[in-house]
Amino acid sequence: MNRRAGQHEIWNLIQGVFDSFAGRDVQGMEDLLHDDCTLWDLFEPELIEGKEEREAFHERDKTQSMARGGLSIVIDPLKLDVYDDVAVARYWLEFTYEPPNATSGRVRITDVLVRTPNGWRIVHHHEGMAPSGVPPITE
Repeated sequence: MNRRAGQHEIWNLIQGVFDSFAGRDVQGMEDLLHDDCTLWDLFEPELIEGKEEREAFHERDKTQSMARGGLSIVIDPLKLDVYDDVAVARYWLEFTYEPPNATSGRVRITDVLVRTPNGWRIVHHHEGMAPSGVPPITE
């Protein structure tokens, strides 16, 4: 596989994760994750490890998503490095939930992927709200 084709496959996989999330298709997301995938989710305080924790997380995440209005997601690829059978993707994600319970934000994300016999799979997904700068110093 040439380098460009591999990068295209990875970005398509990442888009597929969020398309599945927006469609509330948990199995669609899971199909793109490695069995050993860990998650640092934007709305979760703890590292999510293992299939059982991921299943519980998906239920919580689906519940919060269903309590909100329509969702729009825009991914802005930033940097992708491929090292043989390992890849690191960094990108911005803008999300907007419409009312009820509207919320929005800009998230910076890093995904670590491994090449498997079935194609690339995410082995670690790390989300964090984009900082708006250094907080004011008032004292």
